[in-house]
This record gives sequence, C-alpha cells and structure tokens, in this order.
Amino acid sequence: MKIILNTQSSELLNYFIRASKNSASGPESKRAEIQGSRVESGLFDHIGVPSVDAYLIEVPTSYSKRAVDFIKKKTPYVPVILFGSPESLIEVSGADIYIPLCNYSEEFFASFYQLAIWNASNYIRNFEKLRKLTTKMSDVIEFNNCKYDPTRRTLFYKGSELKRLSAKEGGIIEVLASNFGEVVKKEIILEKVWHKSDYFSGRSMDVYVTHLRTLFKENDVDVNIKNISGVGLILE
Repeated sequence: MKIILNTQSSELLNYFIRASKNSASGPESKRAEIQGSRVESGLFDHIGVPSVDAYLIEVPTSYSKRAVDFIKKKTPYVPVILFGSPESLIEVSGADIYIPLCNYSEEFFASFYQLAIWNASNYIRNFEKLRKLTTKMSDVIEFNNCKYDPTRRTLFYKGSELKRLSAKEGGIIEVLASNFGEVVKKEIILEKVWHKSDYFSGRSMDVYVTHLRTLFKENDVDVNIKNISGVGLILE
C-alpha cells in the first residue's frame, strides 16, 4: 500500500517513513510505503498516479481544500485522510476519513501511524469493487431509465429532469447507482457520504433513503432501494 503524506512537520514525516520501513516485513495489512512531501507541488505531482493507494494530508494549508477536490475528481475512490486540529478539520469537506490530532509529540506519532494505516487499509478493502467500477463510469451515471448527474446533483427519468437532490440524497444515489444491482454495505455509504459510521449517522441515512423511495414511488420510477438485512442496500 502506497500512501502520499503531505505535512508541514518534518518530525511526523520522518517518523512515518521510519515506521513504514520497519513494517516492510510485517503482516501485509500493516505494510505501507510512505512517500512524503512538505510542499504543495510534491502533493499535486502525485495526484492521479495509479500506484497511489491513499493520501494523508495535514490541514490547515492554503491548498488542502483544492487538493481534496482535485483528488476526488481524478480518483474518486482512492481514500483521502485529513488530519489536524478538530477546528481545522471542520473547514475542509469532501475527504473520506478525518483524524483529529491534539498534539504532535513523539509518543502520539506511533498511535497516529497505526490509526492512519488501519483506516486506509479498511477503506481500500471495502471499496475495492467500487474503485474498479469507477474506471468505467462517465460523468453522468446511467441506470435503468434513469440518469444521475453528480456535478449538478440532478436526477433524470426517461429524459426528463426529476429532481435536484440534496447533498446526502445525491451521495447515496451516486454510490448505489454506480453499483446498480449490487449490494453495497451501509458502512461504505456512511463513510463516503457522512464521513463516519455511527448510530446517529445510520439513522440519518435511513431518513434520506426513505425520501428517495418516496420520490421513486410518487413519480412511478421503476427502480427501488431495497434493504438486505444484515448486509446493506441495493438499487435495482
């Protein structure tokens, strides 16, 4: 697993590089190749490179929001992990995983390294199928008699505009429509759309799924979101 680390801290960068070398002979799930950068150009030069499995970016920087947007445009299902103070993380949306840091002490680096590697590995494993499908997707996702334009968050049915969806509704449809006819774990949708997977986010997702089902039913759209108990959701 190759991770691009962008940080202003030379101490953190050096620790991650040392730790990755020490993990080279360990279990595969804990192996990581860390390539570091402390400048904007060093990060942007790696965006879209096929061999990169994840991006670990410190905030705040003047370019962190632009970097997240660019990465998601080029490689939507390569995980972007942001880390920094809780206050700074709130300012940058669109990433997949957020890790708040309280300090940059040497003792904290070890737990942060393990947490970052675990999150990246888990995300990549969950999204393996979606990453493959993404390479075949156009900007507009077509399924059954529907089309979904994620750039405008607009849903079309039989060539006519049906509705401009909310950000949460659109996120759910984007993930499910990209995998039409396939079961998608709820945890994947929560991580992608809500950036977290907890009870309250799950309940919130249930509400938005109900909105979408009602939209389909009221407009006689011949698709539905079904709940597969204990597994996830399927759009079919």
